Amino acid sequence: MAIQKFIIGLGNPEDKFRGTRHNIGFEILDALIYRLNKDRLAEQISENTNKKLKSKIVSIQSQKLGEFILLYPQTYMNLSGQAVRALIDWYKIDDLKKLLVIHDDVALPLGKMKWVANGGAGGQHGIESIIEHLGGNKEFTRLKFGIGPDPGGDRRSNYVLSKFPAEHNDLLEKSIKASVDGVMLFLQNASLNKIMDTYNGMDLNPNTQKNTQPKELSQKAGSQEFPTKEKIEKSSNAQP
Repeated sequence: MAIQKFIIGLGNPEDKFRGTRHNIGFEILDALIYRLNKDRLAEQISENTNKKLKSKIVSIQSQKLGEFILLYPQTYMNLSGQAVRALIDWYKIDDLKKLLVIHDDVALPLGKMKWVANGGAGGQHGIESIIEHLGGNKEFTRLKFGIGPDPGGDRRSNYVLSKFPAEHNDLLEKSIKASVDGVMLFLQNASLNKIMDTYNGMDLNPNTQKNTQPKELSQKAGSQEFPTKEKIEKSSNAQP
């Protein structure tokens, strides 16, 4: 079975960064693995740390979704391009449309996300590194996950490396769940236009005056069980 897709979540590798805003790419990959296990969509999930790829690699085989790779770069955020370049060279990827990069975006508020291709880095250093190591090529798909509001200035660095406050847990869970829904569409080879039409206008924050998300998606997002850290670890450990 040929590898169909490569899903790359951006973050920082040390345990002290777990659960921080900057590590949302890792968190979404964890939630995706949880979903695959929960819904029994994967026949095989294997994990290893590849020093040559400077990443943790999770290989997944699924009759319904095909074979795909999840990549957790272990280079730290600002050097993410090293891991992505190594991935492309190792697997001889000749079509960047097979790549999906998931990362935080401080310009978007929590509850919003944006799917894009051929976009600029917008100040996100991990994306800057990837574009640099791809020689300026921006044809890969990205899922930008809102972590704002942006505090701006010198406070931004501490903000992105801090954890979400407890009062945002419900909104965070719904946002991660919706992100995984979108990634599932990507794995099912839905067109980027369809994914953009579904999610780019969505606002899951109930306090937003004009909530533009489809009603059925809002109800669905709020009714699903969200994977806690303990559930993710238990589910992952059950796999061979």
